Amino acid sequence: MILEVQRKLYRAKVQQFMDRLEQRILADHVILEGRFAKSKDPIPFQQRLDLEYQAIQEGEEWGQTWDSAWFHLLGKIPEDWANGEVVAHLDFNGEALVFSPEGIPLQGLTNGSVFGRITRHNFRLAAPVLKNPQIELWVEAAANSIMGIHRPRDPERGKNTIEASGNQVASTAATLRPGDTISRHGSYRGIVNRMRLARFKRDLYDFWLDMEVLNGLLDSVPDSSTRYARILEGLVKVTNIFKDAEANVGQCREMLQPLLQQSANASAPTINAVGHAHIDTGWLWPVRETIRKSARTFASQLDLMETYPEYVFGASQPQHYQFVKDHYPELYEKIREAVAGGRWELQGGMWIEPDCNLISGESMVRQILHGKNFYMDEFEVDVNNCWIPDVFGYSASMPQILKLGGLEHFLTQKMSWSQFNRFPYSTFLWRGIDGTEVLTHFPPEDTYNSQLQPYDLQKTERNFVEKGVLDEMMCLFGVGDGGGGPTAEMIERGLRQKNLEGVPRVSFGRADQFFERISEKTEELPVWSGELYLELHRGTLTTQARTKRNNRMLEQSLRATEYLLSLGSLKDYPQQELDKIWKTLLINQFHDILPGSSIHWVYEVTEREHQDALETCERLRSESAEQLFDQDKYAITLINTLNVAYERQIELPENWKGGLQDEDGNDHPVQQDTDGKLSALVRLAPQEIKTLRLSNATQQTKKADALILENQLVRYEFNQHAQLVAALDLETGESILADGAVGNVLTLYEDRPHNWDAWEIDISYEDMVVETAESHAWQSLGAGPVSQSLLFKLKIGNSRIDQRITLQTNSKALEFDTKVDWQECHRMLRTSFPVNVQTDYATCDIQYGHVQRPTHRNTTWDMARFEVAAQKYVDLSDHQKGVALLNDCKYGHKLHENILDLHLLRAPTHPDPDADLGNHQFCYVLYPHNSPFQQSDVIEQAQQLNQAPLSIQGKPISPIQPPVIVESSDVGLEVLKKAEKENCLVLRVVERKGRKSEATIRLTDSNQNLKSTDLMEWNDSGEAVGGELKLTLKPFEIMTFKITQSS
Repeated sequence: MILEVQRKLYRAKVQQFMDRLEQRILADHVILEGRFAKSKDPIPFQQRLDLEYQAIQEGEEWGQTWDSAWFHLLGKIPEDWANGEVVAHLDFNGEALVFSPEGIPLQGLTNGSVFGRITRHNFRLAAPVLKNPQIELWVEAAANSIMGIHRPRDPERGKNTIEASGNQVASTAATLRPGDTISRHGSYRGIVNRMRLARFKRDLYDFWLDMEVLNGLLDSVPDSSTRYARILEGLVKVTNIFKDAEANVGQCREMLQPLLQQSANASAPTINAVGHAHIDTGWLWPVRETIRKSARTFASQLDLMETYPEYVFGASQPQHYQFVKDHYPELYEKIREAVAGGRWELQGGMWIEPDCNLISGESMVRQILHGKNFYMDEFEVDVNNCWIPDVFGYSASMPQILKLGGLEHFLTQKMSWSQFNRFPYSTFLWRGIDGTEVLTHFPPEDTYNSQLQPYDLQKTERNFVEKGVLDEMMCLFGVGDGGGGPTAEMIERGLRQKNLEGVPRVSFGRADQFFERISEKTEELPVWSGELYLELHRGTLTTQARTKRNNRMLEQSLRATEYLLSLGSLKDYPQQELDKIWKTLLINQFHDILPGSSIHWVYEVTEREHQDALETCERLRSESAEQLFDQDKYAITLINTLNVAYERQIELPENWKGGLQDEDGNDHPVQQDTDGKLSALVRLAPQEIKTLRLSNATQQTKKADALILENQLVRYEFNQHAQLVAALDLETGESILADGAVGNVLTLYEDRPHNWDAWEIDISYEDMVVETAESHAWQSLGAGPVSQSLLFKLKIGNSRIDQRITLQTNSKALEFDTKVDWQECHRMLRTSFPVNVQTDYATCDIQYGHVQRPTHRNTTWDMARFEVAAQKYVDLSDHQKGVALLNDCKYGHKLHENILDLHLLRAPTHPDPDADLGNHQFCYVLYPHNSPFQQSDVIEQAQQLNQAPLSIQGKPISPIQPPVIVESSDVGLEVLKKAEKENCLVLRVVERKGRKSEATIRLTDSNQNLKSTDLMEWNDSGEAVGGELKLTLKPFEIMTFKITQSS
């Protein structure tokens, strides 16, 4: 009998025995003959023979950081191994994929994981191979680990030393290519650690797994229980009986069977275990590696399915399937077969797993549209769940968008990462801003990387909140982030715990079937209303600002391009090119790319792809304009793609040498500032297409000596540092700023979060002011009939800021056009405006709607929202007036008491030492209004800032009008485009004020009809209506229509 005081000793004895036993599972070995050929970039299997090969042995280096290599391995199985199992034991100190001589991907190899001592080194040689003692394998290896390369945690910033051909070259913006040795960005060595055949002792392996599960139970069951005592006694006995003699393994296993056959408690819940491999599309590796990660992961899982008939694997992100289809077609066909057989589950109806704070409402729609269409086209499967387990918060508008797109169920586990407050539910109904509800499940183990250890299962049951109502919960097991997925050991653990005393029952199954079962009990589930705010990773709202700006610009450019193309003939509609651009946008919205938490290499590629996409949009618009407009250097045609009036300053083309006059002979104000900028003030009715001609009516601006911008509506006064020291509403006589307050204080803060550098900001930054911006020069750019502007040249830290502050003649909006040469390290730049508004809530723009958030910190839940996401605007309003802060590419905001605070730039060093270094351009606008938010035009002002009218030099060949007009002050025209699979147009409108609203949709072609459809454009409803359709929309309601030809 083991005494209580002896338990620790005997536990150590058992673990020591298991470690020795594990080392004996592979016995004997035969070194393989190896030859390899290295390359900087991956080379397809079909081109591998074009490389030059050389011999290599175990222990030798084959490559460095991000290198690729092909290995050709030859060997012979000894005759006396013929009746046993044989594996190829392969370790190239990196990731790898084993191929057959015919080029079929067979299994991935990995050399470890951040989630524990998990490797995948053994490739099992199947029976057909064993019949021939001569072994031939091809392996493609990558000189990086499953989590990228070895990177310093806090590298120097802005100083690269690149070693190339023995020369040292200093650079502040090094181009990272595979093989470059750049210490600040990390390094890696590819080494052949193992390259051999070995005998696999199945009986020892099974014995070790038996012991591992039982030993794991000792960490789960109470140490005072009979179960604990019996298990420990049994484990100690077999360690004594084995006596290092393999002949005794049968007896040992037989002794353990009674312990493994004890059934689970009658009340034990069931864990629905889903094989899973969360693969980050880009993160600590470039997207090019995700192509290979997908192939390695998928090949390994198909191999496991052949061994374990009960095992079910699931994978999300259609983009990854597209990668495999394009690069590994034989593997893709095997996946199609597994899907058809029900063993492989397609998960997540979005193209990739995107960030859900930063993307627009229409981007979210297109994620679903392209994702679900891919699954349906390729597999004939309608996926009905949203699967984004690792995203940094979830917008309150998502439930409606998901449900309209046919995604009835939602899964994540990320909310368990929250910093201060524990989310109260595991399974619940999530209610969005319009009242739509979706069934939601958070796997209670709080991970998507479970290893199915007994402790993991106990944690799952312990954390499961709704255990009094539901009998089952989900568990996602496998190696994720860098891919890989489940291992044989994890599946073996699950099989041993199907019905085992001390843990919940384990059942391998599909997520979709799990959701269908629990959906029968939705009436008993709690409801969470509003956003799922993650109390962590708040820095991702700001990091890598150029990527965020380009994303916003491309979203708006695509909207404008689709609108213009919809004015012409659909037979010329470039759908394939637009599809490619959309998928470029969508992939770069992945939740580690757009948020700014990837390596430098990722952003080099993303910036290039964004620019190419923007240029393609511009080309498509030019080609469309050639079909619709005659070139005329004396005319400009403006197209307002918004269904709200546009009344703002626009910049005229460089070759424009005069004023503007409309078709009725009316002159539009035009001025030339002292810096040479020529601009005009235009007013366009909703969706108006207006042609303006050159005139002689231009006006030079007059310089002003005072730091004042003033018109008939408002007066703003500044100091020399671009700070707003007074702001007076001339209509009401009230100050816009709080008493004694100063606005636009550009402030530099220390920014060293406790962890997760690129991801995080800590609330303690508020106490760590470094300095505020100071001016070294300012000038008046003049005042004219269009606007008046001041230009400030500022310095802050090691950085320089040029800020042009403009007030139009007809508006209260104060625009801050800003250019920054950012040269900081672990600093953040913010601006703030303490305003004369008393309110407990701020209104924040989100996808296709808005939410209210507290401006106080009464509770820990309120305090945790010290940095929040908003898209184009935030607003503080009381019952009479308000002040909004608009922007054209920023997302991070602090809304505390009466302060509007915008996060402009960050300077983290991990994982990208050069994050955000260099030039930035952005605009924010202070907009006071004399009515509460819902009665104001804040939303319209934000739209105009972000969506300027299309400007085409020339005039229409024949009169042009939009095919559809949306008449409403509250309902926005969001999309006009060609349908995905039909030869018709699609119109999407959204109620944006949060109240019951009226709209009239008027067709301009009497031969066309409107018909309601869903977001997928799959299911039409109602009668086709011609001419005019009057609508009443519920608050934040999204409606989609097809515009078809009358039959």
